[in-house]
Amino acid sequence: MAVGFLLLQLAIVFICIQIRQIPFPRPSEAYRVEKLWREEATDDWHPVILPDYRPTAGITPTSTTYRAQFQWSPSDAGTPIAVFVPRFTTTIAIAINGSIIEDTARDPSKRRPDRNTPVLAPIAQSLLKPGNNQVTITLQVWGPLQGYLDSLYIGPDPVMRAAHDLRQFLFGTLPMVLGAWQITFGTILGMIWLNRRHDAIYGYLAFATVLGVVQHFAGLPRSSIGAGFLGAMGPLEAALMLHYILLLTGRPIQRYHALAFLPGLLIIVAAVLFSPQYLRVIYLVLGPPSVGILIAAVWLVLMAAVWQARTHAVYLATIFTAVLSCWALDVMTLNNLIGGERLFVGRTSYSLVLMALGVWLIWRFVQALKEADGFAATLVEKVAEAEKKLRANFAREEERARSEALLAERTRLMRDLHDGLGGQLVSIVALSEQAKPSGEAIGDAARAALKDLRLVVDAMEEINGDLMLALASWRERIDTQLRAHQMKLDWVIRGHQGLPIFKNLRSWHVIQLIRLMDEVVTNAVKHSGGKRVAVMIEPASDEAGRPAGRITIQDDGHGYDAENPSLNGKPRAHAGRGLFNIRRRAAMCDIRMLIRTSASGTRIELTLPAEFPKQVAEGHGDAAQLFGPTPTALPGAF
Repeated sequence: MAVGFLLLQLAIVFICIQIRQIPFPRPSEAYRVEKLWREEATDDWHPVILPDYRPTAGITPTSTTYRAQFQWSPSDAGTPIAVFVPRFTTTIAIAINGSIIEDTARDPSKRRPDRNTPVLAPIAQSLLKPGNNQVTITLQVWGPLQGYLDSLYIGPDPVMRAAHDLRQFLFGTLPMVLGAWQITFGTILGMIWLNRRHDAIYGYLAFATVLGVVQHFAGLPRSSIGAGFLGAMGPLEAALMLHYILLLTGRPIQRYHALAFLPGLLIIVAAVLFSPQYLRVIYLVLGPPSVGILIAAVWLVLMAAVWQARTHAVYLATIFTAVLSCWALDVMTLNNLIGGERLFVGRTSYSLVLMALGVWLIWRFVQALKEADGFAATLVEKVAEAEKKLRANFAREEERARSEALLAERTRLMRDLHDGLGGQLVSIVALSEQAKPSGEAIGDAARAALKDLRLVVDAMEEINGDLMLALASWRERIDTQLRAHQMKLDWVIRGHQGLPIFKNLRSWHVIQLIRLMDEVVTNAVKHSGGKRVAVMIEPASDEAGRPAGRITIQDDGHGYDAENPSLNGKPRAHAGRGLFNIRRRAAMCDIRMLIRTSASGTRIELTLPAEFPKQVAEGHGDAAQLFGPTPTALPGAF
């Protein structure tokens, strides 16, 4: 793999050299002006053969004037004539018989030596005269580069224009298209970086692209400060590219990497502080060499990535091999080490590099989208599979919950029957087996058993959280009991519907509440000595503001000690057991109970919770103790 990669890089270098040596179209040699004269001093003309090189002039421009003769006949009046110059550095002004027909100094794009800009200057026939005509070319030189004037062609405009248009497309239109593409590319990168500040890689490439665009569209400035800033853009752009490649190959940015920006910054400082002569020296020392060194550093980083078997580095290293080769060719051209036409290809190669990087980034973006789509499809499949498993688990859980609910309901029913009806039946059997059974006691026990059976059956009905339905049945039953003891029931409901709907109300809640209320009414009948029992039902709210309810049971008797009620002034057996059962049942259902007794009667308030507990609260004993005995039935209730 290493040998193949090296052979590929050598092939790229060879291709770049061959492309550089390709001869670009020129008009026929018959239209070439062979003999020119160059003015060395005032009116001191010497013959010269083009191309001609002139020494560098620094920031202060120097001018060189060339003259030549060409023939024109009135018989050629039907054919337009033009002057064509393939290459020049830095600007030229063309005059025919003393009249200027073209001055490239007026066009900033033609003042850039790296543009390889040709010049085509049509000649108006009014400027021509039969016989000899004189063409004058004034070559103006400034900046660090040598002056250069390529061949001079004068001939029919269509012939000249054919060669000019192809060169203009290659060195004018195509770079303009690449520059516009760089603007679009830089804008996209900038938008990505602004939205993803943590991805500095996009920021480095975006700023490098912006500098490249400014370099491309800026003309060669006349001021030393402008020239310094323009000259610093190349090193700064190369430093940004080095940081981009470091991040792209997975290498962290170190503090010493900031030294890559030092040459460009020094050029800017020199442009502001020093004279044009010093700026020229500093630029020649720091400008092109630093660009070459930084491009070489980029290439070495990519080589290291290639050796680490990173496939994308092969692609990028090949691109930068081409850039490095073009830069080396430009340096050789600048120092007249390569023969042929004086063409610079480094700037165009860099634009092509940005295009290649853009293609690679787009390809990587497409691959990321493809992977994201694949991941999304896989995720959808996994989610569907997990959903299927969850549905199966939910179905099993629902079936198990249903089974547990049925078992709990069966257990509750068995417990209620055992604790209530079973106990009453045992009492009936025990009373009937006495030596002298009491019919009244057996009847009381039978009525209590029947009452508890009806309570269990009523609690099994589905009331959907509407406690008022269970209380309506309880009202009918308790009213019958009170009438049997010559007492009257006052039933009061406040509010629109009395109590709200309790979503988590269960049948065991209803049983415990009804038994609690039975115990309260039984105490009122046995111990209050009153004639009336009032039951008031009203809505209420808990501490959180949620809808709840309140049930108040009050008698009009003489009052009794709720903790130790008595019967006919004598202490009752098992004193306090009734209130203990009442409190225990209230605690089971999270019901708050308030007891007030006075000479005018006893008042018991039951504040219902907004949400009844889903299971019996801990700390209330086992099932038998928890549910307690069924309240004793009142004699004559049935």
